[in-house]
Amino acid sequence: MLSRLRPYLHIVVLCICWYVISSLASQVTKHILTLCPLPLFLGEFQFVFTAFLASISCQIAYMSPNFKNTFPQGTFPDYNSYGGLKTYDNANFLLAITKPTKHIIETVLPLGLFQFVGKYFGHKATSLVPVSTVASIKTLSPLFILMFQKLLHIKTLKINKTLTLSLTSLVLGVWIIVNEDSKYHKKKQTASSTSYSTYGLICAVISMLVFVVQNIYGKSIFTFKSTPLTEFDKRKHLHHEDSPLPLYKEENHSVNTQPTKSKKYDKMTLMIYISVIGFLLSFGWFVTLELPIVWRHICHDEVSDHIKTIPWKLFIVNGTFHFIQAMITFHLLGEVSTLTYSIANLMKRIAIISVSWLFVGGPITFLQIFGLFVNTAGLFLYERCNNKNKTLKKLRPE
Repeated sequence: MLSRLRPYLHIVVLCICWYVISSLASQVTKHILTLCPLPLFLGEFQFVFTAFLASISCQIAYMSPNFKNTFPQGTFPDYNSYGGLKTYDNANFLLAITKPTKHIIETVLPLGLFQFVGKYFGHKATSLVPVSTVASIKTLSPLFILMFQKLLHIKTLKINKTLTLSLTSLVLGVWIIVNEDSKYHKKKQTASSTSYSTYGLICAVISMLVFVVQNIYGKSIFTFKSTPLTEFDKRKHLHHEDSPLPLYKEENHSVNTQPTKSKKYDKMTLMIYISVIGFLLSFGWFVTLELPIVWRHICHDEVSDHIKTIPWKLFIVNGTFHFIQAMITFHLLGEVSTLTYSIANLMKRIAIISVSWLFVGGPITFLQIFGLFVNTAGLFLYERCNNKNKTLKKLRPE
């Protein structure tokens, strides 16, 4: 039994690390925004730090094929086009990163805008309401993805009893969790701060809607298509199916894959340029709204109602955690089946909500646990509908 599980041990360890890092990252974000409630400032730092770490990773992948091959095809740029073996002596940092072109900018501009707006409202919500509330509201994304796809006449899931039960469970579970969270936190709040909590809920919903639109748009952008796979990649992708996750989706490859009409970029290239575009789009707002506060604090050591301190170490930890999450995601997408990844992703959301309750330190009520159970059941039913729909498509292709 143990020998059969040994090949999957590293996947289990990776998932545990994923859950721990994601949960801690959410708590670090909350702590930063409690001490320094400047969502634009945090967003700008994350954009810069993500682009920096992604560039360093590209350089490592450029110099070390073993590191590059750890991740699925399409994670890093294709360095074979540069020719020759790459060593530390002849490695050129500029060659490790895809050069910016007009097509790249046009491709990532909408995604950069979505990231800027989504991050702002997400951070604003995190500064005003509990992490568990924000995380639970994010689980409503399947409902709104379905609604937007129907409105835009995009082919999507057919409405049936299972899907209806799934969406109803999602809404009911989120309502219970948010209601229980608000009951506990209202005991510690004044009348004025309660209104801010309402605004925090609105911000969380807006952030979720923005990322839903981003996912629908990014479905084709983050699909990496390439030349035929190597024998190793063919074996690795034999049991993979199309991902129900709108973002970070990878298509099946086959020997007869036809050349694509439009160029698809690797995930690191997209990550770098989305971060750069997001930084530039939010820079004007940051300079106008938050830079004066940061400047007065740094230069004049001014403590105000807006900012108590700037926890620089936590900023770095937060940025590192977010980047590691993305790298683990890319690795898992290449190692496990889509269904396994989807379930692992659902468990991550449960972990974030549960850890949030533990960090708050308040009593965990029966209704909170029941709400989490109902929400989880809804997510699992939704994934079941999604995978069943994909199976039917393969059995009855149009």
